[in-house]
Amino acid sequence: MGEAIYIVFFVAIGGYFARLAKSHPLYKHKTNKLKEKYFSHLYPTMAEKYDETEAYWLCRAISDYVFDFDRRLYVDHHIEKYKSHVENEKENLHKYHVEPANKLCEELVKRAVELNVPAQLFTAHMRELWKHYIVPVGRLTPKTIPSIQGSNKYYQELITIPTSNAEVFSFMETHQGEN
Repeated sequence: MGEAIYIVFFVAIGGYFARLAKSHPLYKHKTNKLKEKYFSHLYPTMAEKYDETEAYWLCRAISDYVFDFDRRLYVDHHIEKYKSHVENEKENLHKYHVEPANKLCEELVKRAVELNVPAQLFTAHMRELWKHYIVPVGRLTPKTIPSIQGSNKYYQELITIPTSNAEVFSFMETHQGEN
């Protein structure tokens, strides 16, 4: 009889902690798996440049910057500490070839749909990523994006971002050989 009470107690406590963990913003959204995949692909590159702990938190900060549209969905003082490093690394992200540009653009649209990001914020963020050769916009916007449910307004925003011929050429040269 006593063992049954212990088992019920531990199962109840375990369920409580599992529910508590699922409510954390890091695990709240389905597209977090895309963000985690980006993080895991970026980490080995950062680990070559920084020590292990610094690389981990810098990768978290960069992933948050890219996938959370430069908004804070949760507060973590470790990540806040590395926000200034993100500014320095933005220029180099395209060189690391973390994710093919077209695929990353699609993933960001899926994330924007799930988070219901305002169109103005989405456009500003994607324009900034375009300036750093991270995602394609304008004429280069992936044609597969309209097939994503709820993506029409984001697709329209992407294709209307102005791009010059020189920018398009530089972007294509930077991502030559990607699929």
